[in-house]
Amino acid sequence: MLRRIRPAGALLLVTLMAGAVAAEDLARLRRKLAQERDADDRAKITAEIGQELLKQASKLYKQGAYTDAEDMLDAYIKAIRAAHDDLRQLKVDARRKPKGFKELEIHLRRSRRKLVEIHRRVPLESRSTVHEVIAEVEAIRSQLLRALLALDQKPESNDKEEGHRP
Repeated sequence: MLRRIRPAGALLLVTLMAGAVAAEDLARLRRKLAQERDADDRAKITAEIGQELLKQASKLYKQGAYTDAEDMLDAYIKAIRAAHDDLRQLKVDARRKPKGFKELEIHLRRSRRKLVEIHRRVPLESRSTVHEVIAEVEAIRSQLLRALLALDQKPESNDKEEGHRP
């Protein structure tokens, strides 16, 4: 004889299954990240991990599990910092080899929108963590843009191109 599942029970079952799938995806991505040696590809994988962590944080905030959501945001910002550090350690011209830099910048731009959405929904007393993460995302994104646009580099001299001798 089949037993009827109540709507609340079905919702709980679906939520648990979705959480298990999300955790499995996150674990798979973290294993992939641990094996990857190329900084550009690591940035891409980190962006995928970041998307998953933000999804989970958003769900936790909706459920009222603020401490767990803040832990997710903490894991998110640590992953983003690590990806940014990997790219900085390359010491390459981001204009000439922009792959990882662009991946991470695009992710941060999208993430900022998601974080602002979360910030609006969270009660006032729990907003400080989200605000801090938004500020750090903006700071890292700004650094990436400066590298991509070479704003920190000194302009090269045009003396040789114009035929002038020093």
